[in-house]
Amino acid sequence: MLLLHSRTISSKRLVSSFSIWQVSTTFCATLIQWGTYIFIARTLGPHHLGIYLFVQWLAAVAVPLIGIGTSTLANRRLTEIQNRETQRSSAGIFYFLWYRQCYRILLYYLLYLVLAYPLHAFFAICQPQLLLLACLSMLPLLLSSVIGITLRSLRRSDLLTILHFCSTIFTLLLSLLACRINKNHIGLLLLTSTLAGTLTLLLALLYLTRLLPLRQALRPGIFLKERLQQHLKGTPLLFFCDAIVWQRSEILVLACWRSSDELAFYTISSLISTGIMQLLPLLSSLLISPLLHRYFPQRSYLTNYSSFIRSSCSIGLLALICYALLSLWSPELLTLFLGRDYLPLLQPLHILLISAFFGSIASISLKHLLDGDHKKMQSCLGMTAAIVNVLLAPPFVAWWGMTGAALACATAQIISAAGSILLCVRLLKRATIQGAGQAIQCSKDIEW
Repeated sequence: MLLLHSRTISSKRLVSSFSIWQVSTTFCATLIQWGTYIFIARTLGPHHLGIYLFVQWLAAVAVPLIGIGTSTLANRRLTEIQNRETQRSSAGIFYFLWYRQCYRILLYYLLYLVLAYPLHAFFAICQPQLLLLACLSMLPLLLSSVIGITLRSLRRSDLLTILHFCSTIFTLLLSLLACRINKNHIGLLLLTSTLAGTLTLLLALLYLTRLLPLRQALRPGIFLKERLQQHLKGTPLLFFCDAIVWQRSEILVLACWRSSDELAFYTISSLISTGIMQLLPLLSSLLISPLLHRYFPQRSYLTNYSSFIRSSCSIGLLALICYALLSLWSPELLTLFLGRDYLPLLQPLHILLISAFFGSIASISLKHLLDGDHKKMQSCLGMTAAIVNVLLAPPFVAWWGMTGAALACATAQIISAAGSILLCVRLLKRATIQGAGQAIQCSKDIEW
């Protein structure tokens, strides 16, 4: 018993130290990524930055629909399938997904080749050559998603963290070099993103050749191919709802009716709120939860419902403190990092921070809904929020510009987040009541 207890304590220490290492590395990578954006923003200025961010957004918005493993649900399902196979079979699955992704890349690039000039006619700031360069920077990302699936199936999330950190370092160094060559050349900055992604992809392939016997790969059988192809098919409805509500679709209205300066201000405010919204659940799950389990092991959760409530409350408190401090110090921080030219983004930033607070709390609910695979309920909720955003964005942008875009986006995101929380509470309550009823019935049967 003492030996078993000592092994348990040592394993807990390893898990907590690994979590702290992973959180610190991810946090450093996020800071470097934000530092790169700050450097590019100060170098380009609001006018050129608006064009740079808009063509990047146009290139990235269709990636989750076309690419393999770019959506969270498909990535998880493919990882689970590959995790059950042997190493030679896993190598065969990697080749299968890699070749399928190459076909998707051809489709992706042909799509944007056809749409490049029509988009330029509709959005004056969208130059075709810049759009195609931005699309080129998405190609390493699409191929890296296949490697990410394979590394997760091998339980090597540490390598993914290292690769993400290396990618941010490459992007920062190449951006510094590009700005020394030509300060206002947007195409050079887009090429640096492509080159940084390519270097990270080559590094990931080098790691993968040491982990898997790629030369002795076994081709997937008929039934395995059917299972893989079943999860390769995306859900277009969920994609469009997510793109409209959470992927800044109101940028299209801003690009039509407003200047590129307002487009830059709104995009930066949206990137700040989204970045913090994504970072808070990571800090809560990888740092706060392991520490609570380590120092308060007696506080075990009896049901999924109590676990959900406590997790949502803890992340809500963390989000409240973070967003309150950011709202108070945002003028000083913006002046320090970006300069006075970017102070007009304060108003949309404060509005989007409110919706980001609800989105941070709803991250726990979305995890439960994904685990339960409630696609129909998620589709209804997403459609409602998307319709609200589509109806509010045009008049609000026409009246108030980027502030109206922030109001429309925040309203839709709050509806989506609050609906996810209420839906998850309802489902978990029902499951808890059913579980209690079954336990009572079992005890009665035992007594009988």
